[in-house]
Amino acid sequence: MIYPMQLHIVRHGQTEFNVGEPRFRGQLDIPLSKVGTQQAEAIAKALRTIPLDVIYYSRLKRAKKTAETIQEFHPKARCIEEPLLITLNFGDWQGKFHKEVFKTDEERNRWYTNPNVFIIPNGETFYEVLNRIHRLLTRLRTQPEENIALVTHRVVIIILLLYLFKLNPAHFWEFHVDTGSITQINYNPDNTFRLVKLNETQHLERLI
Repeated sequence: MIYPMQLHIVRHGQTEFNVGEPRFRGQLDIPLSKVGTQQAEAIAKALRTIPLDVIYYSRLKRAKKTAETIQEFHPKARCIEEPLLITLNFGDWQGKFHKEVFKTDEERNRWYTNPNVFIIPNGETFYEVLNRIHRLLTRLRTQPEENIALVTHRVVIIILLLYLFKLNPAHFWEFHVDTGSITQINYNPDNTFRLVKLNETQHLERLI
């Protein structure tokens, strides 16, 4: 089967909030760290043989800078901010450590088994992100571009995979997506797809 569209799905480079004790980042506009900038450059080099037509990115600095770095190696590719790629709004949890949010082991365990059931104060649900993914993929299926990069966030990438595999968001933690990773999906207008790469990080090995 021929899959005319290639989606190269990139998780942005590392930020200071991606290391150390677990913390909710959400839509806080955190820039790339020094390591994150190096990761963005490594991503760009890893994708340099792909004839990208367009690079869509979340508006947050960490994703935008990663996308702009990719474009340096693909000057013919259009680089476009895409609102539907924004990550989950964690509302009142944003910027807080997990230990500040979850007061009991039961709450913490529930987050790691059924995160979709949480009602985040002044935030979003996983299902709202799922709806954004549906709208984005529905639109992309009608576009002529064949090689597309999506530069976004962990929550968005995992929920995109759950959407394609028709899995409930309760399965969220069954997928792992590192900062600076590349996931490739070859995609058809009829919504059939092939997962080619999942959380590819070989290009980051020299940074370790």
